[in-house]
Amino acid sequence: MGRFRLAAFAVLALMALPSAALNVEWEFPRTGCCHEGIAFADGVTGVLVWGGGDTVNLTVGRADLWDHRGGYDWLDSQSYSNIVDAVQRGDSARLYGLFRKATQEGEPRNPYMLPLGRIVVKVPGTALSRGELDTRTGLGRLVFDDGRVVELAMSNKSRTFAMRFPVGMSYTASVRHCMEFPVVRKTLLPRGFSEAAQWSVDGGGGFVWQLPADEPVSLAFASGEDELSVATRRGGARAEPNSGFARIADESREQWADFWRDGARVTVPDRAIQEVFDYGMYRFGAMTDPGGVPAGLQGPWLEDDKLVPWNGDYHFNINVQECYSPAYRGGHFRNLMPLFSMVLSWRGRLRENARKFAGIDDGYVLPHSVDDRGVCIGGFWTGTIDHASTAWVAAMMFRYVRYSGDVSFLRGGAYDFMKGAMNVYLAMMEERDGMLSIPLAPSPEWGAADVRKAVGRDPSFQLAAAHRLARDLTVAAALLGEAPDARWADVERRLPAYTKGPGGMQLFEGQPFVESHRHHSHMAGMYPFDTLDAAGADGNVVAETYANWVMKGTGLWSGWCVPWASILHTHMGNAEAAAHALHSWRTFYNNPGHGSLHDAFRPGFSVMMGRPTVMQMDGQCAAATAVMEMMAHEVNGKVEFFRGCPESWRDVSFENIALSDGTRASGRRINGKATVLQRRADAR
Repeated sequence: MGRFRLAAFAVLALMALPSAALNVEWEFPRTGCCHEGIAFADGVTGVLVWGGGDTVNLTVGRADLWDHRGGYDWLDSQSYSNIVDAVQRGDSARLYGLFRKATQEGEPRNPYMLPLGRIVVKVPGTALSRGELDTRTGLGRLVFDDGRVVELAMSNKSRTFAMRFPVGMSYTASVRHCMEFPVVRKTLLPRGFSEAAQWSVDGGGGFVWQLPADEPVSLAFASGEDELSVATRRGGARAEPNSGFARIADESREQWADFWRDGARVTVPDRAIQEVFDYGMYRFGAMTDPGGVPAGLQGPWLEDDKLVPWNGDYHFNINVQECYSPAYRGGHFRNLMPLFSMVLSWRGRLRENARKFAGIDDGYVLPHSVDDRGVCIGGFWTGTIDHASTAWVAAMMFRYVRYSGDVSFLRGGAYDFMKGAMNVYLAMMEERDGMLSIPLAPSPEWGAADVRKAVGRDPSFQLAAAHRLARDLTVAAALLGEAPDARWADVERRLPAYTKGPGGMQLFEGQPFVESHRHHSHMAGMYPFDTLDAAGADGNVVAETYANWVMKGTGLWSGWCVPWASILHTHMGNAEAAAHALHSWRTFYNNPGHGSLHDAFRPGFSVMMGRPTVMQMDGQCAAATAVMEMMAHEVNGKVEFFRGCPESWRDVSFENIALSDGTRASGRRINGKATVLQRRADAR
């Protein structure tokens, strides 16, 4: 990237920084649920290793396994003008009627991800004791109470999970299809699903499952004297696991050596937060492999004995953004491309959505919840019309361009997507007292029984998203040598940056921030959109908003919003609170097997704790991002190092963190003083 000039913050040569990666450990038995297990994935297939006694369960899922039936096509009646009119009149019957859908008998209401199955390994005469995972190699181990060790590995090259048993350790293996579990069977049989066709041969077995409307899927295992391997496959043919544990382990070492060499590395004197970073980055890399499938709420780690919560879909009002957030500071830009390619492939559908919603032919509307074909998963009307979902994805695309310097991607589709997102905002806006205004829009996941209070004028979240889009478009046009649309500058001049009221920034006009809430969206102008000048003109409202947010507390928080809170604390220069938030996330939103939870696992932090087994990857990935933001945090293009690191972290270092100008930064703080800081041009 020759366009970036090498910049150094110190004349000292950068010393070699120590690697503090820790093995992540498990105590067995782990039988509460599969998400307490050790996680492996190759970007397509996920394996969770859990169990107890003489039983090792391998829960296997695929990130592309959908029942695509159902869903909501955008209707001509669902125009913005009709929605605004119904809300302003308080006509809930008409409003809900606009989004009502009749589901045919025997078909699902929405597309949803499917469970797959389980390999059950029995090791008689011994019992599981503990397990561990080396995040730097991707290799794991199971230790039994007699001291014997079973090795674990998975490779994105061989697309195979493998186990190696010590010589003389006997074991048996069998396969269970998801339809053998009562909850799955009860749900899927009425929807036209059949049993899987199973087979068993010497040294292996598996099944092929015919789906009602999608291509079949297969799960198989192959076992030898001291090795077992597992693989999946789409299509009618049987899956064929690759053999040879040593080769798969070598491929894993090479894969993860490349991942850590190319990406950010962090060393902190806090074992818990070190683990948050190491395991979070490992799971991010495992589920977003550049050659894999875009990651939804749970990536490829789907339960085998029940259906995945929230359909396992793509939630674009925060969740996908958090799942992919480590790609930026972490420097893993290629991991974003499967997601972006998928979204850009939907442009025909999203353009039709915009035509019906906004009455324009050159726009894009992405509902907040969709399947992997961009089909709307309905039921939450305020989410469906949340246009910041589209704008936020556009911001992700341009952020990738800024970090990577990939102008060809901008020219090849991202710029068009950004313009289409802005065109819808422009169609929604109206003149009001010489200013621009968005007459009606949601603040994410805010709800009220009265439709007139569920949404409102000029939500601070939407305003910040529109400003981020306007600024990015102006820079993007310059990169492409095009003249910017004059309307973008008009948005910057005449659209308010936020809606202000009691307690600082409001959710929307007339709706102050009055209670603890899981979506910190009214503060999005601070982070992630970075549209406010906290050190200048916006300083007072930012401080007032932050104080009010802290006062309202954490009582209604979900897991994914806690790392976001940590980054907001870093943004405000409150390093102790940033670290405390990550400790709270790890304590209250991780199960005993390091699974990242939506609801609190333990009482005392939040009352949102009714679903203790619901795993989502957004929190885990965002927590790893929050650690990197502690090291390097940018506000309006200005980077500040160690801003989120508590004073008690006397010796802390980071390597190869990516910044928005295309450079990479490394640094070390020794005895509380930053002694070495260096920025270099990215070699990509």
